[in-house]
Amino acid sequence: MNKTLTTALITSCLMSGTVLADDDCNDSVADWQPKERLHQKMTENGWEVKRIKVDDGCYELKGFDRKGNRIEAKFSPASLKIIELAVEFDDSGDASDYLDLGNQSSQEKSDTYINSASDTAKNKPKVTIE
Repeated sequence: MNKTLTTALITSCLMSGTVLADDDCNDSVADWQPKERLHQKMTENGWEVKRIKVDDGCYELKGFDRKGNRIEAKFSPASLKIIELAVEFDDSGDASDYLDLGNQSSQEKSDTYINSASDTAKNKPKVTIE
């Protein structure tokens, strides 16, 4: 039993390392656009850029969106396409800039999200991980 458990643990560690390696950007340095272009693009979208650095071959940006929410985003340095985004919402929890629910009012958007989320939760099995 212990041998099987050890093998499973080692296998999962090796597999997780492979998955983590896929997060890296593999753009040729010759194709990279300057950080200033990313800074300008995001400033035009209303973001306040605090820092752009290279991490795992990607541009990593930290700052605030136009509503003052803290953001951390990863971009492809060649295409400047967003790869990963983390948003820390303030107390208002307004995610309307990040959710497109059609041409509904803010209240209708909230109601639609709440109703669809609770309907979905009723139809899915509960999962417990220990």
